[in-house]
This record gives sequence, structure tokens and C-alpha cells, in this order.
Amino acid sequence: MPRQEQPSRHEAATGRRIPGALATLLATLSRNRPRVMTRRDLEALIDEHGWDLDAERTARQLQRLGWFAPVHLKGVWAFLPAGEDEVADPYIDLQGWRAREPEAAFALAGEAAAWHLGYLDRRFDGPVAVWVPAKARLPYGLRAHLSVVTLGWQTEDAPRLGPTPALLLRRHLDLTDWAGGLPAFGPEALVVQLAARPASFGPWADLVAHLDQLAGDVYVDRLAGLLASQSTSARQRASYLLDQGGRHDDAVTLLERRQIEAMPKIQFGTGPGGIWAPEFRLTDHLIAPLRGSLAKA
Repeated sequence: MPRQEQPSRHEAATGRRIPGALATLLATLSRNRPRVMTRRDLEALIDEHGWDLDAERTARQLQRLGWFAPVHLKGVWAFLPAGEDEVADPYIDLQGWRAREPEAAFALAGEAAAWHLGYLDRRFDGPVAVWVPAKARLPYGLRAHLSVVTLGWQTEDAPRLGPTPALLLRRHLDLTDWAGGLPAFGPEALVVQLAARPASFGPWADLVAHLDQLAGDVYVDRLAGLLASQSTSARQRASYLLDQGGRHDDAVTLLERRQIEAMPKIQFGTGPGGIWAPEFRLTDHLIAPLRGSLAKA
């Protein structure tokens, strides 16, 4: 009887057959463990090693064999190392976008940023919130899968939106990989989003329990700078958030630094009743009622 070819230990462990022509390529990918591979990355790797492979055909073959998984972007694939049968990274589409378009400006916002900064007890399971510059558009394949936040900031504002290195060090967070290696809002940009677009954030009840921590992390000068392009009502809500987080003096200082002296009467949240906060000229339908509910619970 002819001798039957035995699967390699690697093949036996993964259950995936590796054709000989791809073995060296897969060994390289398994060693480097990229989160994603673009067609450009694959072509460069093939050219660098002089392999006789076509990038597009190779990608389709690796996807059929279970080593590549599609993402919602054309020409990008997630790499599945040995022992992994599905993509676990909730930001794989954003990883792919960044790999395909390194110059793209965006940042994790809302619930995603709050989770990584420690202001939520549970990871939000809805669409990932992502900030993009004013008038920017997401790649077509991502538009149905992300929650977009725009706050009037431009591409050049992106470096000001993340947390300070001092905050990350104080929290013992990895300076380069704290949010999956992606840019993300720091506490100041998050406060601006909460103040300017309260309805864009979902788990307010969870956040309210950590409002002291959020307010305590804010650098008021950085917050004031990010609020400069926002409405007076956004500044009123941002100041009120600081106040409710135990920083009354800083809240008053922030409010006094507004460009327009007159303050409109505004709402924070929606619903019946509400608590009037005369110093900030707002009716709170959100934070105080949630705190009351949490206290009763």
C-alpha cells in the first residue's frame, strides 16, 4: 500500500490543511501575527520573499482554508492564527481601515472610549461609536456597522482628542495598545461628546456610577480648548457634568470662560419632571433621576 501522508503537528492542531506553496507564507504570518492583512501588505510580503504567488488568488485560498476572514472592507482580511477559528477583535473593521488608509483620521468615541477608560462596568454590545472629522465619510463597507459621531472638529484636531500619557501611566494602561492600538477619546473629548450630543451615548446609568472618576480625570484647560468650537449649551452641560462629578469650582471656572455671556435655558436629557440647576441654567432629566433610581436600587 502507498504510504499515506501524515498531517503535520501544526495541521493536526489547527485542523487546517496547508498546501506546500503557502507553507512559508503562513509560517511568516504566524510568526508576525498581524491583526489584518491588506492586499498591499500581501503583495509586499510576496515580493520581498520572491514567492511565485498571486496576491488576490492567495488571499482567496487562505480565506477558503480558514486562515483569512473577511472584514467589511474590500481588499482587507483578518488573519486567524493557529487555534483561532473566528475574529475576536471587536474593532477589526477599524483595524482594517487604518491598515488600508493609514492617513485616515478617526477615534473610538462614546461607549468604546468610556469602556477602555474604565467608566463602564460592562462592554457596550451595540455598534461601535467612532468619531470622524467634520464632512468626512466612512468607507462604504463600514457605514452600516459603526455609530458615527461628528463634533465639528477637523482632521488637525485629532491629536488633541486622546488621553494624556500621564493619565494612561497613572491608570497603568499601555501607552500604545490601551484601546486595541487604535486612537480613542480621552476624558475631555468624551465629556464634550456627552455634553454636545447626549443622545449619542447609550449606557448613561452605568456611566453615572463612575461620574466622579470621569470628572476627576479631566484636565480643565484641555476641556476648555475642545469646547471652544462648541455651542454655549454644550459648555453648560460640560460644566454641569464636572459639577456632578464633584468638581464644582472647576465647573464654575469652565462656565465663566464662555465666549457668549448670555446662557439659554436648556435641557439635559429628555423626559417628564427634571431638576432645575439655576447656576447652569439647565433642567436635568438625566443624571439626577438616574442617581435617584440607583440609590433606590
